[in-house]
Amino acid sequence: MASRKPSTRPSVRHPSHNHPLRGYKSQAEDEIICSGCDLDLIGAAFKCTKSECDYFLHKSCLELPRELRHKSHPNHPLTLLYSPPYVQSSYTCDACGEYGSGFTYNCSICQYDVHVGCVSMPETMKHDEHAHPLTLIYSSPLQKGRIFECDVCKETIPDHLWLYYCQKCDYGTHLHSCVAEEEEEPKRGGKGEGSGGNNVMRGGKSSENSELAAMLKAQREMERMQIALDLEMQRAKIDKKSRKHMLKMI
Repeated sequence: MASRKPSTRPSVRHPSHNHPLRGYKSQAEDEIICSGCDLDLIGAAFKCTKSECDYFLHKSCLELPRELRHKSHPNHPLTLLYSPPYVQSSYTCDACGEYGSGFTYNCSICQYDVHVGCVSMPETMKHDEHAHPLTLIYSSPLQKGRIFECDVCKETIPDHLWLYYCQKCDYGTHLHSCVAEEEEEPKRGGKGEGSGGNNVMRGGKSSENSELAAMLKAQREMERMQIALDLEMQRAKIDKKSRKHMLKMI
């Protein structure tokens, strides 16, 4: 009887990394950081096939669309870059104001950069300390010159940064949770310092996991919206060609 060869998982290539990547199931206790979004890696993921290389990606980060439109920057599309386009190899996120060293959605015309985690934040959310749903807005709700203070941590939110806001109560919070960061041991993967600014999300495992779940859900929704938009544009082009053809026939 012929012996079976051991099955091997197929590898994939991604433009962000020189080596092939292979499917990987990450657990919370692994304490790994995604090299794309710089967030904790939990669930479906990919890792470098080279044992000496600590390169990991969420499955959702590997599947991010290369270009998208976002309400925060309506005049130009945002392009996914796998490393910051600046000399200092980092950038400041125009959504949350924190540094990033991994993937960024970038507008080269305006030098506008957003973490992939920030660009995928849901348009509404429920905060434990407020009765009403909060809506994502992309700048201060106050008139220019007035200072907006986060109702959770009481720190000032710069005018140009995103926040979650309840217009009815004039209640707003930072884009990410305002729980104080805890001291942690360095984790595998990622890019070391400059962890994408999303460290403010690490105020305990339960809130961290819910934030990540919300991010992945929002990303899937954005992908569905992008597909629907592409189909609508294709239909519009077909209708336009059809009308031109009919006019020529008259």
